[in-house]
Amino acid sequence: MRHTKPGLIALDMDGTILSSSGELTSRTKNAIRAAAICGIPVVIATGRMYPSALPILREINITAPCVFYNGAIVRDPVSGETLRERGLGNVLTAEILSYYREEGWYIQIYCDDRLYVKDSSDPRSRFYESISKITPVSLGDKFWDFDVDSTKLLGIALDEENFVLMSEKTRSRFGNRVYTATSWGSFVEITHPDVNKAKGLAIIAEKLGIDRKDILAIGDGVNDIEMIAWAGHGVAMGNASDSVKDAADEITADNNNDGAAVVIERLIVMEAEL
Repeated sequence: MRHTKPGLIALDMDGTILSSSGELTSRTKNAIRAAAICGIPVVIATGRMYPSALPILREINITAPCVFYNGAIVRDPVSGETLRERGLGNVLTAEILSYYREEGWYIQIYCDDRLYVKDSSDPRSRFYESISKITPVSLGDKFWDFDVDSTKLLGIALDEENFVLMSEKTRSRFGNRVYTATSWGSFVEITHPDVNKAKGLAIIAEKLGIDRKDILAIGDGVNDIEMIAWAGHGVAMGNASDSVKDAADEITADNNNDGAAVVIERLIVMEAEL
């Protein structure tokens, strides 16, 4: 358990600062604002696309650069300046799309902060839209031949058996040619192999002049493992899987019991007492 004030707080979004219903509670919102008042930069590190995350960033007044698409984009939400952008490339994007088509799996494309799908009426597309609040662009059969450098690709399976199969076969087929992570028990997230939240956070820390040992990182997903392990103090949410908890220095309450706020509040109280 950390007993010193962090120089920077990095927070995952879904499953961490958001409840299972996707809500940001008053307690968590107030804890984040209190950290900012104490002069601690707060960074959001999310797998979400930039337009999906931006309303929540504005709601909690995040002004520091943040990590999007699991680290494929690092961007300042105030100025809009992009500090890093790394896509899969056109060739690899096309190869992954072809593989998913052959397997009969669902996949969607992110490019230039837009979301592209084959059919927006597909239940898997509708499920994602309900979470992200982003209306996708439907391409029909042209989807499979869409020549694009995708920022991220996302496979979705709504049943556990297909989700596990998709995850395992994607990793087996592409290996270290891509970075894969899972989230929501339904999503297989695919980005460039040089992309993860820790690498995105390192860019922000360098820009702000903050040492990694002074960084507090909190998350719940497999896509948070690198960030939690890299930070000076990594915290896993109570709702995190065992692999995430194993990477953490501390385990807090779950996201429906304001686990992130619990940790932040403890540090803010300690700071006030110094």
